[in-house]
Amino acid sequence: MSKEKGYKITEFLEGARNCDAENENDVKACMKYLRNVHEQNLKVDHSFDLFEQIEKYEQYRNGEKSIYRDYEKTKEKMYELKFFVDQQEKEYTLTHIDAVPDNFLFVTDDQGQEDIRLIDWEYAGMQDPHVDIAMFAIYSLYNKEQIDELIRMYFTEGCNKETRIKIYCYIA
Repeated sequence: MSKEKGYKITEFLEGARNCDAENENDVKACMKYLRNVHEQNLKVDHSFDLFEQIEKYEQYRNGEKSIYRDYEKTKEKMYELKFFVDQQEKEYTLTHIDAVPDNFLFVTDDQGQEDIRLIDWEYAGMQDPHVDIAMFAIYSLYNKEQIDELIRMYFTEGCNKETRIKIYCYIA
């Protein structure tokens, strides 16, 4: 970011391509990359609170009734899931928050080697890194079997039941 003008400064990466969420090798590479980012245990001075953001958007409605007839019931169920998530173990680290397939770029270098870049860090902050797995699944429009496979790709050593349920709660 340019401190003087506030412009976002970027570099065009020739020959870059986005992750193909339907390509098993792409997804495995992205999950390996994402886990590596999380395992660096990077810290920043700000967090991204999911429910704080939800409440912010609720205020924008200014009390207007939702156009979705089941909105209030859905919101109530969401807060039931929040209660479960709040009880679960979390290790906050720098989390991308928008770790969707389009933000993983595969870039080929001069030697023909592919390298991954994770772009678009505007929402990043301290958060449970499992949110990133959920975001990838949501934006990939994965079904249950695909989500379970995604979790297996991230947790190569296996994933316990509580963590799996927590990821599903984030997806919901």
